[in-house]
Amino acid sequence: MESWTSLRTAVHAIDLEEGAWVDSLFAESRGLLDEGLGLFVYSYRIGPTGTIQLGSVAGQQTAPVFWQALAAWGAENQRCLARIYETGAGSLEGARCSARRLGIELSDHRATFEQQNVADVFTIVGHSAGGFGLFFTVPSARRGSERAPKQRLAVDRLSVELAAIARLREHRRRTQIARLSAAETLVARRIVEGASDKAIALELHVSLSTISTFTRRVRNKLGCRSGEEALALASAGSLAKVSRRLELFDRLTVGECDVASELLVGSSYAEIAARRGVSVRTVASQCAAVFRKCGVSGRRALAASLLGGTSGK
Repeated sequence: MESWTSLRTAVHAIDLEEGAWVDSLFAESRGLLDEGLGLFVYSYRIGPTGTIQLGSVAGQQTAPVFWQALAAWGAENQRCLARIYETGAGSLEGARCSARRLGIELSDHRATFEQQNVADVFTIVGHSAGGFGLFFTVPSARRGSERAPKQRLAVDRLSVELAAIARLREHRRRTQIARLSAAETLVARRIVEGASDKAIALELHVSLSTISTFTRRVRNKLGCRSGEEALALASAGSLAKVSRRLELFDRLTVGECDVASELLVGSSYAEIAARRGVSVRTVASQCAAVFRKCGVSGRRALAASLLGGTSGK
């Protein structure tokens, strides 16, 4: 499973520019997933009208004729596909079944794809409810081919982490670069390190209300919400930090990984509950489990641990 570890490490490279990130994921996944008919990795965003906008794409050269056929089929069905995107592993045959359950029809791909000796397409999707994410698309000569149990587990885990990291990358991309004052920079640095407002106030010998004013100014200048400051400010790409993040993610269930990434982008418990279709009490319980397993006391300390490499337990 060493190759899966390398691929997960590439997934967690939050600081890489999107094109370089997609290229890295493609390079790390070829030996694991390519069945000899090609492999494509691409980021996407879903527009306000339900259209799918491709971001960076890697792998077209592995099967250029099939890629053209796939892209044409995707463009024809993009509004339908946008409605059924969800995190996880799947196939085009599975997508047709999902579409039928929603009362929509995808055009038949088989005649076009079988000309390229492709019976089905295996996919790994990391999809965020915000309408963006990343796809691994693997043409297969067999329809609905089964994968070994260890690989299925690895794929399930990978898809959840793809969705989580795609969420963090998108929020990081949207954050405005701002010029902070010397005092704001100092406060911001301590926020990234996980210090509480009370601890910062004691360190700087000022009142708690003064620190609250500084943190509010930092958020305003960065264009981020409360709890999102560390994501906007932290440099999260070093190997040590990525290794630390992987080790902490390994402690969490797939649901807790999703909740943790929501906490890092500033989502409230109510917002997380609404998106996941559960009660606020359930989310509170999951958040408590995330904090306990990561050895931290709250979302700011969690951000410092996951993004800045600060040690938990």
